[in-house]
Amino acid sequence: MGIPKFFRWISERYPLTSQLIQENKIPEFDNLYLDFNAIIHNCSHPNDDDAHFRLSEEQIFTSIFAYVDHLFGKIKPKKLFFMAVDGVAPRAKMNQQRSRRFRTAKEARELRQKAEAKGEKLPEEKAFDSNCITPGTPFMARLSEQLKYFVNKKITEDSNWRDVQVVLSGHEVPGEGEHKIMEYIRLSRSQSDYDPNLRHCLYGLDADLIMLGLLSHDPHFCLLREEVKFGPARKSRGNSSLDSINFYLLHLSLFREYLHLEFNSLATELPFDYSLERIIDDFILLAVFVGNDFLPNLPDLHIHENGLEKLFEVYKKVLITMEGYINDAGMINLPRLQLILDEMAQWEVDVFEKEDSDTNWYKGKQAKYKNGAAPKPTELVLTKTQRDIFRAMRDWLMEKPSKPLTMPNDFPAKDRLFILTIARDFNLSLAWDEYDEEGHNIVSFTPAYSEETFDDEEQEAQVALLRVMRKYEKAPIDGGEEDFDTRATNALTHKMDNWKREYYSGKLEISYDDPEAMQKLVYRYVEGLQWVMYYYFTGVKSWAWFYDYHYAPRISDLSSKATWGGEGGNGRRGIAQLSFDFKLGQPFRPYEQLMGVLPVASKDHIPAAYHDLMTSPTSSISDFYPEDFEQDLNGKRAEWEAIVKIPFINEARLLTAMSTKEHLLTAAEKQRNTSGTSTKFTYRGLNAEPTEYPSSLPGFFPPLHRCMCKMEVFDLPTLDPDLGLSLITGLVEGALTGPSALSGFPSLNTLPHTHTVLGHHHVNVHGTESRNQSMIVFIKNTFEERKTEEIGREMLGERTFIGWPFLSEGMVVGVSDELFRYEKVQVGVPGRGGAEKVLGTPHSQSGLGFWKMKAEKIEGVYSKRFGVVTGPVEVLLHIRPLKGLKRLEDGSLVKEYEGINKEMEAAVQMTVSAVGVEDPRYVERPAPPLSEEFPEGSKIFFLGEHAYGVAAQVSATTDNSLSVILAFFPSDKSENAQFKAIVQDQSSSSSPSPHYYPAFRAAEMLGLSSRGIARITSSFLIITSDNQKLNIGLNIKFEAKSLKVIDYSRKEGRHWEFSQKAIKLIKEYQEAFPDVFRCVDINVDGMLRAVDVLSGPNPDGRTKEIRAWLKSKGVPDFEPVTLFCDQLSKQTISQIEQLADKLNTNRSTDGIKKAIVKGIPRQAVLKPAHAVYRLRGQRFALGDRVIMVQDSGGVPLGVKGVVVGLNAKTMDVVWDIPFMSGTTLGDRCSQYRGLAVEFNSCLNLSDPQFVTSTNAKEQKPSLPVNHAAPFKPKLGPHPMIRPPPGQVPAAGFRPAPAQPQSHSQQQVKLPNASSTSSPVKQMHIMTNPQHHPQGAGIGAAVARGGARNGFVPNTNARGMYSHGPRGRGGVLFNEGGVREAGTGGGGSNFQGVGREGPGHSQNNSNHLHGINGINGDRGRGGFGRGGRGRGFRGRGRGYANGNYNASAPPLPLAS
Repeated sequence: MGIPKFFRWISERYPLTSQLIQENKIPEFDNLYLDFNAIIHNCSHPNDDDAHFRLSEEQIFTSIFAYVDHLFGKIKPKKLFFMAVDGVAPRAKMNQQRSRRFRTAKEARELRQKAEAKGEKLPEEKAFDSNCITPGTPFMARLSEQLKYFVNKKITEDSNWRDVQVVLSGHEVPGEGEHKIMEYIRLSRSQSDYDPNLRHCLYGLDADLIMLGLLSHDPHFCLLREEVKFGPARKSRGNSSLDSINFYLLHLSLFREYLHLEFNSLATELPFDYSLERIIDDFILLAVFVGNDFLPNLPDLHIHENGLEKLFEVYKKVLITMEGYINDAGMINLPRLQLILDEMAQWEVDVFEKEDSDTNWYKGKQAKYKNGAAPKPTELVLTKTQRDIFRAMRDWLMEKPSKPLTMPNDFPAKDRLFILTIARDFNLSLAWDEYDEEGHNIVSFTPAYSEETFDDEEQEAQVALLRVMRKYEKAPIDGGEEDFDTRATNALTHKMDNWKREYYSGKLEISYDDPEAMQKLVYRYVEGLQWVMYYYFTGVKSWAWFYDYHYAPRISDLSSKATWGGEGGNGRRGIAQLSFDFKLGQPFRPYEQLMGVLPVASKDHIPAAYHDLMTSPTSSISDFYPEDFEQDLNGKRAEWEAIVKIPFINEARLLTAMSTKEHLLTAAEKQRNTSGTSTKFTYRGLNAEPTEYPSSLPGFFPPLHRCMCKMEVFDLPTLDPDLGLSLITGLVEGALTGPSALSGFPSLNTLPHTHTVLGHHHVNVHGTESRNQSMIVFIKNTFEERKTEEIGREMLGERTFIGWPFLSEGMVVGVSDELFRYEKVQVGVPGRGGAEKVLGTPHSQSGLGFWKMKAEKIEGVYSKRFGVVTGPVEVLLHIRPLKGLKRLEDGSLVKEYEGINKEMEAAVQMTVSAVGVEDPRYVERPAPPLSEEFPEGSKIFFLGEHAYGVAAQVSATTDNSLSVILAFFPSDKSENAQFKAIVQDQSSSSSPSPHYYPAFRAAEMLGLSSRGIARITSSFLIITSDNQKLNIGLNIKFEAKSLKVIDYSRKEGRHWEFSQKAIKLIKEYQEAFPDVFRCVDINVDGMLRAVDVLSGPNPDGRTKEIRAWLKSKGVPDFEPVTLFCDQLSKQTISQIEQLADKLNTNRSTDGIKKAIVKGIPRQAVLKPAHAVYRLRGQRFALGDRVIMVQDSGGVPLGVKGVVVGLNAKTMDVVWDIPFMSGTTLGDRCSQYRGLAVEFNSCLNLSDPQFVTSTNAKEQKPSLPVNHAAPFKPKLGPHPMIRPPPGQVPAAGFRPAPAQPQSHSQQQVKLPNASSTSSPVKQMHIMTNPQHHPQGAGIGAAVARGGARNGFVPNTNARGMYSHGPRGRGGVLFNEGGVREAGTGGGGSNFQGVGREGPGHSQNNSNHLHGINGINGDRGRGGFGRGGRGRGFRGRGRGYANGNYNASAPPLPLAS
């Protein structure tokens, strides 16, 4: 667990440290490390709160594989992938492991008993026991074998894994996972060839990893972790799919800089050199005091109570009085640490005084009401200062105060004790932590009695008050200040000693007055501090050492002025003189650790030979395994933070008892009880001989018949004394930091800032405003005095970097202020005196407010989320972000920026003009030689017309052409048509009748009004008698959010439609609760009350019945998706799977045909690595046959599938074969058959869009895709008319156009398709990603004709513009039925423009509807006769087809 609440504390104090991972904004990393146990826990028991939840072991393994593959795919390490599973831990860690596992078993037992008490029937199979995730269990042994199989498979099939060295340090290798990783980093840094700018990414959930990453002192270090939610958001996460989980990078480069800002004020005050690296080492030591996995926190020092802030204050105060730092690379300087603890001891005194004053106030209040009088006072003597305090208080009280009495809080200890006493005597509430308007600390007194007292009570109180006043007035004045100091100090010490006696006797069961016991406690705790520092900085110093107490000593008992032990403690107190001698020893063997940490409830994970040692009453170690035990929160808030008070393991007794049973172990059990080695996995090479790797799970995973992975023992780097190697402390020479750091590693110093302030800014990092202090950065605006037009002349058309401090590149296309937007435009003809000029355009009236809103939002987000004060935002840059690299036809790579639809705004003062190091992933590159780009034996896909999408292999290359060998089944094309036919069969019956009915028709069928069906199908809130708002609607449509529920509702144009399934559900609801439907037509402004809706004596009870009925019908589980999301039904998907299985069964290798094609150009083949560049803008429709053309990711290369769902950024595909990373697509397909993939990962075989000439001389594609208007399903409804700039669009929908008609296909009927059994319920980790909208308006326009395949790029739904090279002739078709001669039709109007050549056409129909025919214009090759115009016959031919919406606004002309 590391340090509880540490991550949240860091995120709120240093708000910029965490970056939400976004597409194309992840730094490039060399090494990725996985603290693997976090993944095992996530995937094996994701729902511990559900007593019914079960997962099979196969599901657990495949979930783990999918998670690992997902993390690898996100980070894409370049050099090393290190997976570290927890092995046997040091004894110091086993205490915490033991506590956790005992608590886990107890919670599981209570959850099961609670379910059974409710009469719930639990599944027969046992629930997963997470305690099996411990080294040496059979489960961990099986998992190790599965992981080895998985890595072999990935290296064989996934190109991204081949150039990386993969290391698996399994459970059989001793050591905690994160510390095995740090040992590797520590030793690697000491090697002579170490790269000081190596980029590390460490995945894990433990806050302890932050410390380990910091102490590496490598600046290019990030921690990867899932999004952490707090409060209500944490409970609403649900079963998230992998793709829907947000990940954060915690940048240690920024953390380092924040620590510098925290402590750099010391630089001018220290008597020695200021060093950030040494400050970081001291910080790591200080953080141990708030607790970690090995030592409990010091009492009253909690993170949630600002414990670290207090440590920082004390550290800054004391460090300037020292001669150096307190932590020297893991070696603690105890005399200097003593000074820190001495100062902290005074803080504990303040804590005691506050606690004591609160207690006395409470006792005094109780005495007033219970006893009616205060206890008899003792003899009282005042000092002059105390007399003045009394007189001020007397005068205030005699005036019957309405306001508190305040005094400066600068009293010495003797007067603080007097104030506590007099406040108690006068029955006053006392507050020490108040501040006046100027920020000075004050003491505040307020009356503790109630204002609502009766006259006789008030009179009695006045009499008592006067009696106490007389006592203080008669008290003599003591002139001996020193005597009083001594008495006050002694009194305070006496009280604190009693306070401590209660703590030690109650918590640790030792006597505060026993010098031997107290000295041992102090020694063991400080010894623990040193052990932890050694463990962090140099590795395990002793395997056997552990802290054998549940609690830490009091802070003041660690000071040099401690008073424990009375006279017997003299000479023993303080820590400066302590010394330690650690013996390394040996780690426990696996079974010894299992017997040391597991409870009886988990005995099945231990060999049966040892069971009676845990369960038998006569066992010599039976006391190690209590079933019931105490849990003490000890100042914590969460149950998981409680101290589990179970006995510590006595090593000698445990080993003696176990030795009597060892002979009973089987050979396999003895093997599992030994230590092992780490394994290194590498790719054998393209031309190496493959081997066969056996299945790790026969019958479930197939054997790898052509395995290309090599396994060998992995040895850690060594410190060779002959080479003078030793551990390096601090930064490695040559490390780049700050603005000079490598690309992707942010720095606060890339922008100038005026100053920083540590204060209460109420930043909102985790959904709620922070109550703690945050480091606030104030940015210096270097553009403050410059004119907007001048900024525009400098920056327009230039690149800049936005998103500070997480910089990403973009192109500036506009500059604006509150009145004008400036853009660069061409004036005149280029080359003939024309030039580009910056011109300003005033905002529209509505645009003025829109601009101000954007500026305020930018300023507000930086302030409230990131703790950055930008100053007034007066100038905005309009930026198109870098999209990536685009591959040209000659093989070169050039930068490509996003279009106008993804234009962003940034405050000019928050942009950076240049970076120190460019991102190597986005550097433009010339085309490599063919032999280098396509080495012999490379796997590629053929893009020729007659074998489109066929897998091939390069056989030879020349300077400008390739020769390839094709391998295919001749029946592939006809099979593609069969899949499409299944979908066409479903589509032909998907009209409003009989499956879907318009809302008014459905209302008629149900006897409801339009208002009634609209209300009951959406949210229908009613208010119960206790003012709870409960929803009793069906929630199958969401008008405002533009959401629907697939198979229940949809929206065509402006009108909702409901399926037969929805109508049946409404009918059943009507019959079950008719009184609800009598109220759905009531027209009221607010919500109805339950008593007005439901009949009967108990409306609230009826409400619960309704909600239970809705739950039984699965209504709460309905998944809303956007209106434009589209997917096939489960029945259709089942038919697709059956057809794929049938075709796979009938295939044999004898049917494969091979062909050699020679002399083809490079663009006639697709290399898997080029898919991301070349397949942008590809169109897909439901039922399209696709082939996976990327050789990285979850789907094996070359596997075919069918598109069954279209989302915003991905498409759901059901694949021909099951595979490890496969899912059920949300229970829509068979297990392991589905997966959502990106559009550019597959080639569309049903709708070929990249057919390329195989003539190396031509090198021109005949059917390219218009990259200016790529295929993008819509994210939601679009307005019918585009609003003016800056104006919010009006509500409204437009109907989705029909999908392009494909060529004729043969329909296939499969018998009994609907009778297939439902797939098994999918596991949590592999559920389908959230469905996103898919749009309509997909279109294409293609023209052939004229010289050498002149073409027209495709168009989409927002009006068509198309042009091509000058041709000799051209004929254009539109979707309204225009024939080749240009006659008739009710579609859009096309106008040929002869001056541009016959290959050019423009859709001129954006605001014209129903105009028939084609208008031709004179030109070299005009068009045939049109319905309303006449043209001239050309000598060429051409065609175009497409789907579009005539009412859409125009798009810019595609280039």
